[in-house]
Amino acid sequence: MHIPQTEIFEFLQKKGYEIKGFAIINPAVEEFLLSEPAFIWHTFTATKESEVQSRDNQYLKVFESEIKALLKDF
Repeated sequence: MHIPQTEIFEFLQKKGYEIKGFAIINPAVEEFLLSEPAFIWHTFTATKESEVQSRDNQYLKVFESEIKALLKDF
């Protein structure tokens, strides 16, 4: 199923979420056989009034949980 990002944002805003930009910073990994540089991933979060932005409330995760709750009502 293909849903445009703008429609996801509108749906979440109707549910009372605020959509904000968020940068996820992944530190460099230096292990025995693994070496990955640090990188920053820019995404959006969907938060209610009292919530703090984090990896756990990325907009697609919140959208998925809201859709599951909506479909459970049917």
